[in-house]
Amino acid sequence: MGIVAPSRTLAEVRETVDYDPFAGGPIDRVVPTTEPQRELWLASRLGDEASLAYNESVSLHFEGELDRHALARALESLHRRHDALRSRFSPDGESLCVARAAGFDTAIEDFSALAGEALDAAVEARLEASVDTPFDLVHGPLFRAELLCLPGARHRLVLSAHHIVCDGWSWWVIVRELGSLYAQEIGHAVEPLPAPGVFSDYAMSRDEAEARATRAGDEAFWTSCFKDAIPILELPLDRPRPARRTSSSRRYDHMLDADLLRDVRQMGARRGSSLFATLLSGFAGLVSRLSSQDDVVVGIPAAGQSVDGHDGLVGHCVNLLPLRFAVAADAPFEALLAAGQDVLLDALDHQRYTFGTLLQKLKVGRDPARLPLVSVMFNIDQALDQEANRFPGLGLEFDCNPRSHENFELSINAVQAHGRLRLECQYNTDLFDEATIRRWMSAYETLLRQATQAPGTALADLPLVDGDAMRELRDLQPPAVPHDRERRMHEHFERQCDLDPGRIAVRHGDTAWTYLDLESRANRIAHLLRGQGVHAGSLVGLALERGPDMLACLLGVLKAGAGYVPLDPKFPTERLAYMAGDAGLSALLTHEASASLFDLRGRPVLAMERIEASLADAPATRLGRDAQAALPDSVAYVIYTSGSTGRPKGVQVPHRAVDNFIVAMQREPGIHAEDRLLAVTTLSFDIAVLELMLPLSVGASVVIADRDTVMDGEALQAMLSRERISLMQATPSTWRLLVDAGWQGDAGLKALCGGEPLPADLARALLSRT
Repeated sequence: MGIVAPSRTLAEVRETVDYDPFAGGPIDRVVPTTEPQRELWLASRLGDEASLAYNESVSLHFEGELDRHALARALESLHRRHDALRSRFSPDGESLCVARAAGFDTAIEDFSALAGEALDAAVEARLEASVDTPFDLVHGPLFRAELLCLPGARHRLVLSAHHIVCDGWSWWVIVRELGSLYAQEIGHAVEPLPAPGVFSDYAMSRDEAEARATRAGDEAFWTSCFKDAIPILELPLDRPRPARRTSSSRRYDHMLDADLLRDVRQMGARRGSSLFATLLSGFAGLVSRLSSQDDVVVGIPAAGQSVDGHDGLVGHCVNLLPLRFAVAADAPFEALLAAGQDVLLDALDHQRYTFGTLLQKLKVGRDPARLPLVSVMFNIDQALDQEANRFPGLGLEFDCNPRSHENFELSINAVQAHGRLRLECQYNTDLFDEATIRRWMSAYETLLRQATQAPGTALADLPLVDGDAMRELRDLQPPAVPHDRERRMHEHFERQCDLDPGRIAVRHGDTAWTYLDLESRANRIAHLLRGQGVHAGSLVGLALERGPDMLACLLGVLKAGAGYVPLDPKFPTERLAYMAGDAGLSALLTHEASASLFDLRGRPVLAMERIEASLADAPATRLGRDAQAALPDSVAYVIYTSGSTGRPKGVQVPHRAVDNFIVAMQREPGIHAEDRLLAVTTLSFDIAVLELMLPLSVGASVVIADRDTVMDGEALQAMLSRERISLMQATPSTWRLLVDAGWQGDAGLKALCGGEPLPADLARALLSRT
């Protein structure tokens, strides 16, 4: 598999040591390590867990009469043939020390008397040990073998190695040669094995290869692939990403049947694509769909043996290639397939340029919570065909043992066996649940199945859920509820105003406005905005202190047909300027004290104190659904993100979506005309819409808390009591502030919580108080 260099460079952690390579036993040869080995050595130095992510373990399942002693001798011969399996490393990772060929011990565990759960537990314990026992890179050994004797003439040979001396290609060399050596040991006449590849020779040749002119061309290719902003893959997670990257992992296997594999192979062949390119392109399409990103990077391991004609070489010759896919969701799948084949072939043409070198060249910013550049991996193993089984008289099955640690967030290894394809999915358990990976692999299968039937279909139109699952989903859906799809979000308020104009709509401090007061003020603001050129499709900024006028201006903007953009006057000046410019505001409503913060380049900045006379002269009549009114799909408001991962981004929310939300919240958790809702959230957060518009939709009252009260637990507690509040929505931080201030609760209060994860202890505290 591929490796990923950590955030520190080799020079930063290199030790000055007195190192005698011969102190650990007879040494045949000392050569410089290869660049990929040095990168992997550095990654393994971060601790046992980091090193365990590079433990490679495979199982050979034998059925039949196995000669254990012959197998042990064959393993010893194999160990003698391949110098990589006899290697260890200097403490600074600079030297590869090849031990002189000596005896090799195969551990034997006899489980033949066990059965059922006891047998399963014993085997599972040995498999876990194979991946959870760290290798000592300095003292070795870095290759282990253990034979498990099972009931009924069955055996399981568990072979383990550190990835720094053995890659995926190497395992196939080992399996084939071990079969031939075993056959020789039991007296079968077999063709002698060719002279083994010598990894130490290969390592020496790497220094020469790196000096060739091709390196410059490879570097130019890879840097051109990432010359612009490097995408960060954002797959949907089951839990928050830890502050520091973890490696805890489990494996889930998903099987693609022989018919689908045949169809996928034929679909690719008809378009000049290999099976690997076809599967890889489909996986890139899946990742794009899951992440809603059209620019994704998927890593693949490239075996150096296949490039340089070292087919029989055992060692670490692999390099991680970061393939960048531009995925057009509206293009046919076959276009993605053609592009994927090109991306793969171009990458393989330049595979000698190591991943660690690329990271240093690109100067990729390091995030302790993420891998740099590549977070998901896709590989396909060579098929273990019948010819590869050279163990006379024995049935053979081969598989990779699941790891408990994995470097990537998600790594897919596709293994061909008996005409089918097994997708071995190693996933980070701190990020994903197995149920999620199971759904994703089912979606991948459905995507491939549908693509083989209609490759001309746009990627976005290919289903990710099969027919049976879709029917189950439909059965889970609640019955449809009649809904007025033409209603605008502010029309709920207008209806309540017509029903009972004298009810109190909004309270703030000593001020109380009726529904008619609020309606009249909002209508005047709407007329004034129309006079300033505001109309359907316009956006108007709101930079106002909390109070009734903030609510009146919000309603006035909607009544004028425009959408509002909240701009908190407490935000930094640079952020406000960027948001105002990015939104292309047609006008801004603010206060005198904040007006100087904004420059709309000729468009009106309207301070409420300056326009009072104009508002007094404006009509108080409702504009209604005239020619300039908003449509149901028009933008009601734009909320900007925090900008924590870059520039803030504006999210447009249409009337129809908010109206649907309001109607749903009226039913569950429910609100009545007698309720009083305390609004504590700044208008710049999306949930403020719920606080302000939900009570007005049913004839209830909204009580607006000022900024100082919201930040003071005791003051907030007093306000809840004084205003006889029956409903409050707040973040966990605000609820915690209230609880810590000694609030004992109110059995009649409906408490809504959102915006952040709700800790279990806080949930229990709120449940006991409401």
